[in-house]
Amino acid sequence: MKKILIKSLLIVFVANLITGCSLKSDDLIELKPKLNNLTKRANSAIKRRGIEVSKVNEYLATKNPILMESFKDYDLKIKYENKITVVLVCKDEKALYEDLSCDLKIDEDYTNKDKVCDFYVLNPSCDK
Repeated sequence: MKKILIKSLLIVFVANLITGCSLKSDDLIELKPKLNNLTKRANSAIKRRGIEVSKVNEYLATKNPILMESFKDYDLKIKYENKITVVLVCKDEKALYEDLSCDLKIDEDYTNKDKVCDFYVLNPSCDK
């Protein structure tokens, strides 16, 4: 009886480990298309609405609460340089993604790198 109980607990434990790891990855995968939308909206707030960069997070939380709900567990940093909005997504003081407003791709993916939460795209430019 003890052997069956121990085996059952071991199976449950291993299943939880596998599920927990895959859910974390799925969260990051689901975040990518939302990041493009967030970057576009942040850029619009700065360029069209005249919102100060330091107040963009607050503005978006008010105007787009459903979108911002997806980022509630992350730290967002926004900068505007060379007429380009850059959004940095971090978690636990680690940089995850950096996205520029002038294209449709996530410009930098730091999820597999150990980078401190800081902007790494210097002098952003969308010229190819």
